[in-house]
Amino acid sequence: MDLFTHLSLPVTASYVLRPGFFEQPWRFSLAGFSLLSDLDKLLGVPGLLHSAVTLVPITGFLFFIEYAVRRNLTVTPMVAAFIWSHLLLDVLDGGPVPLLFPLVRTGIGFQYPAQTVFGEGIIGVRLRGPLVALRMAVPVPDSTPMD
Repeated sequence: MDLFTHLSLPVTASYVLRPGFFEQPWRFSLAGFSLLSDLDKLLGVPGLLHSAVTLVPITGFLFFIEYAVRRNLTVTPMVAAFIWSHLLLDVLDGGPVPLLFPLVRTGIGFQYPAQTVFGEGIIGVRLRGPLVALRMAVPVPDSTPMD
């Protein structure tokens, strides 16, 4: 998925669900955390930051830091939502997202192989093939810095 989608969809969803959070305009910049997972491509280890094995400790550390400093959790839940939204969008876009990397290198993603066929069926239109299929593959390094 492209950079703009990784930024705009989570911000839009967050703004719809919690508009009061964005009363301070600087909080829109937190959307940059939705790009964190793609840093694994720059590091040359695809899957490293697309994994719950690494993102759970990272987000847990962020929760700990905010609570230790402010004694409440205001910003970190939104930051965590932005970080984890990247994985959700990548799975929906076909992946592969290796959720247990480095323990399991195979990732998952959804594909949408259904084809619309005109001139067939009762109403002249029919879907051929499954609407959704699970794709499993091992992520490979590529020359694209962001997906």
